[in-house]
Amino acid sequence: MKKLEAQIDELQEFYQMGDLSKAQVSKSGIYWHVDHCLRILEAVPQALASSTAVDYKPKNSFTKFLIMTTGWIPRGKGRAPKYVTPKKGNIPETVIEQRFENARQQVNTLKDLEADKHFYHPLFGSLTKKKAIKFLGIHTHHHLKILRDMVA
Repeated sequence: MKKLEAQIDELQEFYQMGDLSKAQVSKSGIYWHVDHCLRILEAVPQALASSTAVDYKPKNSFTKFLIMTTGWIPRGKGRAPKYVTPKKGNIPETVIEQRFENARQQVNTLKDLEADKHFYHPLFGSLTKKKAIKFLGIHTHHHLKILRDMVA
């Protein structure tokens, strides 16, 4: 969980830089990427906690294998589900601050979850707790790389 906590700290540093954007790097600005990551960091632990063994549906694909093995997500290829996609426009500062707090709390709950918990990913199918945590790190790292390129 230390890695995820450090990633949340880095997201907070980017958030404090303001809503910069660089069209050649991403269509969305810093606030969108930060908000999206926080939504994922809130939602996945909640999904893990509420999962039941009956709903476990693993899926094998080359894309899943490639991403989970290399830790690399290609830019501009994925589409986030609506519930983790921020709306266009200004995101109130109080909302983002609450998301940071919620994301930290949710990440801290991961260590107490049973190993057989899982999370359903639209492309990867069900991911065990261990793989879901790995996915959270890969996903957040992907967006942090975009943010680094935006401020470079």
